[in-house]
Parts: sequence; structure tokens; C-alpha cells
Amino acid sequence: MTNNEKVINNKKSTDSSKLFRYQAKFVAGAMNINQIPNFLLPEIAFIGKSNVGKSSLINTICNNKNLAKVSNIPGRTGQINFFNLADKLIIVDLPGYGFANVPISVKEQWEVLISYYLRNSNNLRLVNLLIDSRRGIKENDKKVAELLLKNKRSFQIIFTKFDKVTDCKNLTDEAQNFLTTLHYSCNVMYVSSRSKEGARELKASLAKCIIKPQRSKGR
Repeated sequence: MTNNEKVINNKKSTDSSKLFRYQAKFVAGAMNINQIPNFLLPEIAFIGKSNVGKSSLINTICNNKNLAKVSNIPGRTGQINFFNLADKLIIVDLPGYGFANVPISVKEQWEVLISYYLRNSNNLRLVNLLIDSRRGIKENDKKVAELLLKNKRSFQIIFTKFDKVTDCKNLTDEAQNFLTTLHYSCNVMYVSSRSKEGARELKASLAKCIIKPQRSKGR
């Protein structure tokens, strides 16, 4: 039994994960709020610190290593990228936060863009808050979680690069303590883009968003 199976109450991945057998494609990039599209499809977003492995994880669950551009240089996702999966789901890659080596004005522009999207998207069903397993939860991760709760956004915690650590107990304890301070409960998952551990369970959790009701507030 994997760690992820324990976290999600030992439920097996459902056939809904077959959704990710379809080919996802890049459909839009938004560098400012006026460029944010409305596809009238459920959206799932990925957010995390620069170099946390967002693009690699998106490529892993979509079985396409060239879908989202991967770079070892933090801060290379400078816009919101939208990927269409079988006209059933939109995967949203948000700019990384934290130590990106970009001018302050650019960072502020990204913050405005991300905040606007999180506040106004009526199609957003779930946000995946990515945390580097080697680093643990940092102060800026906490601020993002608070922003999500402020905007009444459902989210789950995804520990990335799990192949680089030997034990998840400390991470699990850290996550549960963190969630307790937020008075929030959610899935906590462990995923490796390299070994593919946890990818199947993650796909299943994302596919469920297709039937999840939309928020009343619209974009």
C-alpha cells in the first residue's frame, strides 16, 4: 500500500483517471488579466514556489514530457498557461512564487495576475498547492493557502519530488499541523514526476472535479 492510498482512505483510483489517456494541448497563455480566457470548462490549477516541479508534474499526469515547458531556472513560468484535456478539463499552470530571479515589478505583476484569477474564476474547481518534499512548508506557502481560503477555494497539498526523501511521516505531521492552524481539511498527497509514484491517485482526484459543482461567483 502506498502512502497516497493511506491518505485518501485506501480508495483505489477509479476509472475516471482514464481521462488522462487523452492528449492535452496548450490553448492559451495570459500575461495580464485581460488575457485570461473563459473556456466554460472545469479548471484545476497548480501553484507552488518557483522550481517546485509544477511543469514536470503536469507533464507526468498528462503523459507528455513536452506539454509544459520545464526549466531548472526558477521563475520561467511567467504567465498563466492553460491546457485543454479532451474538451472536458482545463489544466492551469500558475506562475511560481518565491525566489524567482526577476525584477520586483514583474513579481508584483504575477501576484496581481494570480490573485485576480483565484478571486474571479467561476470555472476553478480545485487548486493543487505544490510543496517540495525536501523543503517542507514555508512561510510563502502558508500565505498562498490563506489566500486560497480567503477566496473560498478548495485545495489539496501535493508534496513533489517525493523520490528524493526516504520517509513521509515528518511531512505528514507538518501538513496536518499546518492544516489544523488553518482550520481546514484536505487531501495530502506525495508524488514523484521521476518515479511516477502517486501519479495515479492524483489523476483520480483531479478527474473527480469534472462533476464538482461550480462556484456561484463568475468571471
